[in-house]
Amino acid sequence: MILRNTISQSVKFGLHFIGIWPGTPFPSLHKIGWIIVMSVLQTYQYRYIIAHYKSDSLMITIDNLSIAMPFSLTSIKLSITWANYGVLREILSTMEEDCQKYAAIDINKLISKTGQLSFYLTSIVISSYLVSAAFYIIGVIGFQGNNTLVPRELLLKMDLPFETSESPNYELVVTTQFLIHVSAALAFGTFTALLLMVVLHVGCQIDIMCQNLVDVSYKNKKQIKFFINRHQEIILFTKRIEKLFTYIALCQLVSNTIITCCLGFLIVIAVHIDDGLPLLIKSVLFYVVICLEAFIYCFAGEYLSIKSQLIGNTAYDFLWYDLRANESQLLIPLILRSQRGFTFTFGKFSSLSLESFTAIMKVSASYMSVLLAMY
Repeated sequence: MILRNTISQSVKFGLHFIGIWPGTPFPSLHKIGWIIVMSVLQTYQYRYIIAHYKSDSLMITIDNLSIAMPFSLTSIKLSITWANYGVLREILSTMEEDCQKYAAIDINKLISKTGQLSFYLTSIVISSYLVSAAFYIIGVIGFQGNNTLVPRELLLKMDLPFETSESPNYELVVTTQFLIHVSAALAFGTFTALLLMVVLHVGCQIDIMCQNLVDVSYKNKKQIKFFINRHQEIILFTKRIEKLFTYIALCQLVSNTIITCCLGFLIVIAVHIDDGLPLLIKSVLFYVVICLEAFIYCFAGEYLSIKSQLIGNTAYDFLWYDLRANESQLLIPLILRSQRGFTFTFGKFSSLSLESFTAIMKVSASYMSVLLAMY
């Protein structure tokens, strides 16, 4: 199957499900539904944590907190995307326009190859969240005993204003929590896959631009101007990515540091206790997915930086000494701009890179050591 653009069908499905894909029917109803569901869920989740933090052990409190925070982060991502919905529409429309406009000069079929790679990677990312949610459900529900004296455990701990341990309340609440859990996992993964998709698109367009400049046999001012104008278009596109994702990335990295700390603590405890298998099943894959998410955000910043250097290197390797002086001078601002790189920051504080990922993991491990010392 030949793909005509770099928009992943997996991401498109996820955005349709969330209700923020351009043209989705009744987007206001989707928004209202998400607001009501997440508000009720979070209210009773944190109400339970506050009401039981003194009576519950540290391990149980950390377990409840580690599952409540991802729902909070999902709510933040939705809110930021709703506030920047126009930016999201511009990003998606620009991706379609780029693939149509520059398909003629894509002699190496990079658009099709990138679209296929984007589909595979984004599908894996979204699927990993859904599998993680399934393992969490198995860890909670699948290992409950048949002892009628012990109240049945809810999928998500909530301090609801009615009795939940008896039928049919228990079945209704657990079924509702199951649907919310799977829906939130799909939404959570879609945002990460969306970032990966748009970053791969940027890389694809840069490769097409550079390859076109290298392959032409006759170098002239027209080619240079095309290269410069295309570079400016990509800069504008990356600024839209920065505007949409910078505060999402800030919340993401802060929460991921705390969540990985909590999950790492739970995994270590689960290994050393006798009945730790359910806790291990709930936590291990969840921990891997959270680390993967932090890695994708940091990889996006590193990838854009590398591609910016590619533009500068291509311009420098261009046979500028065969051109007139007034033509070759056009490349100087482009080379200088490419050395600055494309900006992708978390909260406009600092650029994202693989060094940021290692820093997150180090801080998380330090906090986990503190929790283990307190346990």
